[in-house]
Amino acid sequence: MKVRKSQALLYIFDTLMKKGYITKEDALSDLEVSELNFWRYIQEIKAYLYNFDTRHELVYDRKSKRYKLVEIVLEL
Repeated sequence: MKVRKSQALLYIFDTLMKKGYITKEDALSDLEVSELNFWRYIQEIKAYLYNFDTRHELVYDRKSKRYKLVEIVLEL
């Protein structure tokens, strides 16, 4: 399905919140966006988390080829 930028961002973020991860291949096929746009959306979500949700971080796991939402554990 062809979607707008805002819908793609929400879809990716929602998938991360529900599953804890997203693959580039799944996003590309579900959203019909280019790899470059997918990468841009991932960067925007990373920036959002950095600025507004300091408890989570979006990281790429090379082994599983997934972007994962991980909780940051602060040691005091």
